[in-house]
Amino acid sequence: MPGEERISERELILPALFLIDLRRGIATSDLIEELADLMHPSGEDAEILDGRSDTKFSQKVRNLVSHNTLERLGYATYQRIQQNGLFQITDNGKRYLSENIEIIEYLLSNNFAYEDVRDSFDDVSVATENRKKILTYDENLMITEGTKRNRNVTLYERSRKLRDFAIEQHTKVGHIRCIACFFDFLDFYGDIGKDYIEIHHVKPVFRYEDEDRIVFLKRALENVIPACSNCHRIIHRDRRNPLSMMHLKDCIEHNGLFER
Repeated sequence: MPGEERISERELILPALFLIDLRRGIATSDLIEELADLMHPSGEDAEILDGRSDTKFSQKVRNLVSHNTLERLGYATYQRIQQNGLFQITDNGKRYLSENIEIIEYLLSNNFAYEDVRDSFDDVSVATENRKKILTYDENLMITEGTKRNRNVTLYERSRKLRDFAIEQHTKVGHIRCIACFFDFLDFYGDIGKDYIEIHHVKPVFRYEDEDRIVFLKRALENVIPACSNCHRIIHRDRRNPLSMMHLKDCIEHNGLFER
């Protein structure tokens, strides 16, 4: 993972294509604004450049134009119009976007920290270069189970298996509790609450298609934790700044509600 590095052009390719396709063409200035709203750049990438109005993040978006990045890859065309310019996606770009749409939706709908989103898009770029497919696991499909018929059934089944594995590993003597507030659905609701909990993805969880499933599930446990519905929603309440589990526990303890 790039770690402390600033975002690169290749990490912007997929989210840029997503917006270009969504808007059926988009001007550079609007692309900068919407990418920033989507990815919430922070740290060094959010700093204003000396003597400029651009941040380091927005300058990288402008480099997609000055370096002909999307055109060179055959993913989009760019037409200059007065002081701005208009991106439009190509058929090749649509194919690349379609191949990775599950990853985009997963990363951009789960309110992950900026550096995790950035690094994950880098992993996708590397996987593409190495002709490897990345599989996603999305807990949101479990929370909104009623919409599963409108989504990829294979993705739903993958996500369910990760959820079931995490619940099994975190269940002790028939009970599974929220890791933040220790709420137990079984204790509170009786049998109807047995084995129920939401699974919070602390960091993005991916699996390479050729990776052993059991090896992946054990590795994924490092980044998925059980959380009650209330705690899970509070974690994600601020899209730009999701709470860490430690911060949430401190809030609960500060209000005198921390009971096992």
